[in-house]
Amino acid sequence: MESPATEVLFDKLREFGRVPDEMLVELSEHIQIETFKKDSEIGPKNIRQNVIYFVAAGIVKGNYFNQFGKEVVTGFWWENMFIITKDHGTIAEPEHLTFIEDTILLSLSATSIDVLTTKYSEASRLSNKLNAIERRRLRQRAEILLLPAADAYKAFQQSYPSTRIKLQDIAHFLGIRPFTLSRIRACR
Repeated sequence: MESPATEVLFDKLREFGRVPDEMLVELSEHIQIETFKKDSEIGPKNIRQNVIYFVAAGIVKGNYFNQFGKEVVTGFWWENMFIITKDHGTIAEPEHLTFIEDTILLSLSATSIDVLTTKYSEASRLSNKLNAIERRRLRQRAEILLLPAADAYKAFQQSYPSTRIKLQDIAHFLGIRPFTLSRIRACR
């Protein structure tokens, strides 16, 4: 019997198209399930490279600190979203994953992904879809960052669970000062 978190993942994968039951059985053997408390984090040295995480419950913030010690928020992921980690050698600053709420993450290693994609053509198709979703997420963030601050905040509210995220984190995501965001909110 699968865990409730694994069933959430399988339901999400089925939304992408046909997934053979035997692949799901094998996938369940490779999945690791971890629970994280609110305000805990996984530092860059502990984030496994080229791993796919699935958020079964909770909300996660990706962030790093620039050369001036200022926090840069790179993204948010919540229920039914995939986090695709990157090879630390390909990005300027290694990210932290910070848990904004108590969170359940499922993870699949690069080795497990290779095993499944070799054995099942559907796994390659799913991998391509996940990479397309990640590209779309990054493009959406870039588009928001090009907007004036008030419009960026409005776009953020429409696309993200803004009521579950601290204003300071939203400001750091939008690249504005928390004071500026407070002023924008006061004008509404």
